[in-house]
This record gives sequence, C-alpha cells and structure tokens, in this order.
Amino acid sequence: MQKLRVPFNRIIFSIITVLNLSLSFNVQAMNELPEVSTSADKPKWEAGAFVAVFNSPLYPGAAETQSKFLPVPFVIYRGKRLRVGEGGVIKAMAVDKPRFKVDLSLGAAFAANSDDAKVREGMPDLDFIFELGPEVSVMLNNTKESETWLNLQLRQVFSTDFSNIDDRGYIFQPEISYQGKHLFSDDDSFKVTFSSLFATKKTHQYFYQVDEAFSTSERPAYLAKGGYLGTEATLVNRFKIRENISIFLSTKVGFYKGASNEQSPLFKKDLNYAIGLGLKWTLYQSNE
Repeated sequence: MQKLRVPFNRIIFSIITVLNLSLSFNVQAMNELPEVSTSADKPKWEAGAFVAVFNSPLYPGAAETQSKFLPVPFVIYRGKRLRVGEGGVIKAMAVDKPRFKVDLSLGAAFAANSDDAKVREGMPDLDFIFELGPEVSVMLNNTKESETWLNLQLRQVFSTDFSNIDDRGYIFQPEISYQGKHLFSDDDSFKVTFSSLFATKKTHQYFYQVDEAFSTSERPAYLAKGGYLGTEATLVNRFKIRENISIFLSTKVGFYKGASNEQSPLFKKDLNYAIGLGLKWTLYQSNE
C-alpha cells in the first residue's frame, strides 16, 4: 500500500475537510445542479454559504447509516471561456452549451467508526475517503428545457486519517444524466442521474475484505476482489424561494445486488438509500 506522509496536518485537514463537505453525495449533487435562470441572467461571480443535512450508509452495502450536517462556503465564477463551481468543479467553455466537455470528477465519503457497524466491531475504522480524476461528457440531447449527457468518470481513490494518505485504487463510473425544469413548479429545476460503478481490487478490499487477524466465528476471513461495485440512481430538485436563496431536496438509491463482493460477511444490504436537504444563500455577487 502506498502511503504519503503529511507533515502539515492542520493544512491538510482544512483542505480535505472542505473537499469532503463540498463533494460528499448531497452537496456535490446539489451544487452541480444548474440554476433555473439562463446564463445571461446570472452574475459573473457570486459567493455565499451552502448548508446541508443528510443521512447515508456507512459504506456501500452497509446495514447502518450516519447523519451529517454540512456548512460549506461557495464561490461561483462564470467567465466566457472558464467556469468554476457551477455544473462542475472547473471547466473550459467553447460555447454556452458545448456538446463535448472535459471536467474534474470528485467524490468523498466521511469516516466511519467501526463500532457503529455491528458487523465491523473490532476492525479498523474506515477513514475519510476522497476521490479525484477526469470526467469526459458528451451531450446526447438538448432542448430549451432539458439536457441529457453521457458522463464517463475515472477517479483515483484515497483514504486518510489526516496523518497519512493511502492509495485505495480506482473507480470507473459511466453515468447518464438528465437535467430539466418545472418538475413541481415554475421555479424549480432538477437533475436525475443513473450510473454504474466498477472498482479495482484495492477499493473493494477497503470495504469488504476481512483479514485473518479480524476473523471470528460470525465473521470469517474473506479476500475481496475487484469488479462491479453497484448501480446508483440520484434525484436532486432545486426550488428558488428568493432571488438569492434556493432550497434543495436530494435522494440517492444504491442497488448492490450482483456486486463482486456480495459474499463478504461485511456486505449486508442489496439496497441502500441516502436523503438530504440543503440551502444555498448567495451573500455577495458582481453587478455584471
């Protein structure tokens, strides 16, 4: 296993915590949802606060869940050729609605205490996980009210206890996304995604392997293998309640039947779900 020593713990802690807050399931999905208004109606830059509360499983296929409250500052920049923080992390724009784009794909998951999962009692805790890598997107269809995209994401996975960073392999995630407006009202927009996840052996080992040292009569030793991790469906809906305030509702369902390591004693549920509620408050914006 590759390890990277981190001499500046507080700096790394701050950077990765912000990444975690910004890119965990609900916050990432909510922030990437486009505004209802057109680009011409939006300020060139804006900044403010984003808060969200959500409940999600400890890991894919886990029986237990955890709840988190996330306060996150945000900055959005909408340049002619470069955009940051909206519809992606950072991307170059050839035209307002390109049919092909390259972006940065990010992901994160909070640390989990093994004592909170009965099946993992006595095993090492799961550290904070962050993922990053390229994303290539191709537009499949677009109208005045909607866009359909094929997104191909490849991310390297890392875990950290904020003193070391460990390599945990790679995840490949092909995804179909549909973005539209007016699902429930004239002032809402929504995004639906459907994706499958495939991971290398290292990633699966982190979640599902049981070494001999931690085996018991109820939790036999198990060697994890790489392959299919699961399929996920996500729905995020944004309601604009004031010019500078929006509310988000989010839900994700994970289908893990047929996963490469469903025979692991740590794999407990074929179906997981996560729910979230968020609020975006723009405090500052440009006049242009």
